[in-house]
Amino acid sequence: MLNVTGHMFLRKFSMCELGIKASTLGGTIHRTLAMFLKVVSLLSLALFSLAASRTPPASEDVNTGQISDRLSARSALEAREEFTSLHFDNARWIGTSEPVSVLGPRPFRKRVPSSSTKCPVCATIILSSDDIYTLNVNGKEIGTGEGWRNVVTYTVALESEGDNVFAVQVNNTIGSGKPMGASPFIATILVNYKDGSTDMIYTDTTWKTLSSVPPAGWTSPSFDDSQWETPVVKLAGTQTAWGGPWVYPPAIDMDTAQAIWTDERVNNVAPVGHRAFRTTITSPYGKAAVCGKMIIDADNNYTLYVNGDYQGHGGDWHTMQAYSFPILDPDVNVIAVDGENGVVSPGSTQPNPASVVAGMVIAYNDGSFATYYTSKDWKAVHSVPNGFEDPGYDDGSWMAASEYGTFGTSSWKSMTTIPQA
Repeated sequence: MLNVTGHMFLRKFSMCELGIKASTLGGTIHRTLAMFLKVVSLLSLALFSLAASRTPPASEDVNTGQISDRLSARSALEAREEFTSLHFDNARWIGTSEPVSVLGPRPFRKRVPSSSTKCPVCATIILSSDDIYTLNVNGKEIGTGEGWRNVVTYTVALESEGDNVFAVQVNNTIGSGKPMGASPFIATILVNYKDGSTDMIYTDTTWKTLSSVPPAGWTSPSFDDSQWETPVVKLAGTQTAWGGPWVYPPAIDMDTAQAIWTDERVNNVAPVGHRAFRTTITSPYGKAAVCGKMIIDADNNYTLYVNGDYQGHGGDWHTMQAYSFPILDPDVNVIAVDGENGVVSPGSTQPNPASVVAGMVIAYNDGSFATYYTSKDWKAVHSVPNGFEDPGYDDGSWMAASEYGTFGTSSWKSMTTIPQA
């Protein structure tokens, strides 16, 4: 637990949050002063955190079925960013000025300058292209694929104290029948900051491009694109080149997520009451978790905790809920859920099916990301023990969660709305 808490603490207070750039201080005295100020800030905030009242465990309210108002009282340092669904309404299709017959790859770049007052940690990106795209962020390849008629989504970690560069190569492979010229693409980028604020970045004429193949090293943040061209706007973001409507992807593909509960569910019904579930996600060797997002739903109700902090609750199994986490522990992240099975209808004593289904995307510091789903790898217990949501709680005696089928093959899917990316 000390390891988890300590890592969280060190990641929250970086030089950019203190408004200090070590590279501009210069000299041993200035660097020493910067370190002194950082230590003082950490000690002050540590004392504040120790003195602050702790969020009560879910078990304090289990018998009443009510969520205490105190659960929503969160420190500003722990604030969860509200989930935002993305769209192309404010973006533009951009491309080079070349005719439609020109084939081959074309580069596009967008530089987001560093700030002494705000620390970017994460970005969610949606894009579509004509035809094949390759997405790079800060020189790291994030993904590649066929963008024509498709909208794809990525979650990536950002550089907190330097410039961030989004670089997209678009390869026009078919020149005929395309109305927009060479290699057009469109993107919307949501940037999350450590203080909980956000910015939106759209494809427009502030990007840079070239009417030639990409030069060597062009995806690097240090690459000089000052002599590059201004892209040409081809279409408004509310329009598509193929004339049909946009089909936005879900925030997380939930088809392979298992509906889980305890082993008490028999003949598709389970006892009425609360049950606790936990999973511990350990970062792969050499990687540090930076940020993430999650989709969760339950039949009937859930209360969600991440690393001991209350995140939210829901009780409408027809609508999945989405959460965004601008800050995660670099090494170990603990997800805990208090799931409640209710009665078939008010006034009834008849039990009904019970399930928790969830998916979480975590972005790592090397540019990669991974998706984790509810499965038998989760732990479950026939109660809600006091403090079960704490990262240091010992769940070694808990049973493996029981799986009751994937969300994608269940009748639940046809009756449920999933938040879009």
